[in-house]
Amino acid sequence: MRNSFNTAGFSEVVHEIRHDPAEAAYVYTARAKWSPRRGLSAWIAPALLGTVKSARSFRFEVDDSAGDDPCGGASPMDFALTGIGSCALTTLVGGGSARGVEFDGVEMLIDYDHPAEPVRCRIDMDGSADDQVLAELVEQMRNFSPNCTTLTHPVAVELVRASSPAGQPTDTPDTPAVPDAPEAVAAGPAASCRVRWVSSTQLEAKAVGSDGPALRVDAPKQLTGVDWGPNPQEYLLMGLAADVAAHLGRLSAGLTGERHVWEVSAQAREDVRGLLQSDADAVVPLQDVICTVFPPAKVASEHGVGEVVANAFAASAVRDLISRPHIADISLVTGGR
Repeated sequence: MRNSFNTAGFSEVVHEIRHDPAEAAYVYTARAKWSPRRGLSAWIAPALLGTVKSARSFRFEVDDSAGDDPCGGASPMDFALTGIGSCALTTLVGGGSARGVEFDGVEMLIDYDHPAEPVRCRIDMDGSADDQVLAELVEQMRNFSPNCTTLTHPVAVELVRASSPAGQPTDTPDTPAVPDAPEAVAAGPAASCRVRWVSSTQLEAKAVGSDGPALRVDAPKQLTGVDWGPNPQEYLLMGLAADVAAHLGRLSAGLTGERHVWEVSAQAREDVRGLLQSDADAVVPLQDVICTVFPPAKVASEHGVGEVVANAFAASAVRDLISRPHIADISLVTGGR
């Protein structure tokens, strides 16, 4: 196993998918909660990896830098950038390992400044291959990393307003918050994250200038990981859910004059055949992205709650990062140059 990357394990996954295409559908879910007392938090729900349910437990306090009580940790955009950067580097190292490249170190500095500006991704890499091979691996990463292609392609994000608060049964179906939910351009605070490949499918990420702990990234055990942390798709979805939840907490106070707890779920499907390049027709970016908002019981029946939900969704810079195509300005530095 080069770079401790279990290429044989991934080959086994490809074999299973070819035998049963249903095994290629991976569904990830993340949730977030904004509370006037406890602030902003995010966690992952069980994932469905083909026909296997993977239940893992990871929960984080998220910094709501625009709120009243920032915690000093990673922001929703930091979570999203962690998801994009770690997915890109996992694709790069996995592709290099399959070609016999040995890496001494790989890092990415990923910067988000403004929705009208490119997302800058500087990769610092030390490896055994020549510059031509490394450049080919970066191009492969650009084309086959699910989160990287989600950044650069238009991906529809459906907004749904649940008919009852989270955790309560409902007698009526959930419905879209508003017809044709807006795909507005939303600007968020600038963010920079440094993502470092550790070994195999394990990576660490930290927001530049943050005093909080590094975010650990890993694949589930079913995908040759060791459950060291959430996977890249889950980080991206936690960023989306947390960002919308934070906006809901701020915007909804105008309805009743009080602040209430809001919970948001974000779900997406990945066709893993795109990442593994086992089917030329497979869609690589994330699909079926759904953002579900659970209004508090005291607010659910208030006139105008639908508008608040729609405005919070439209104001989310992470939603904008996913739904609109962005330019990824990728640069490669090798051998310490």
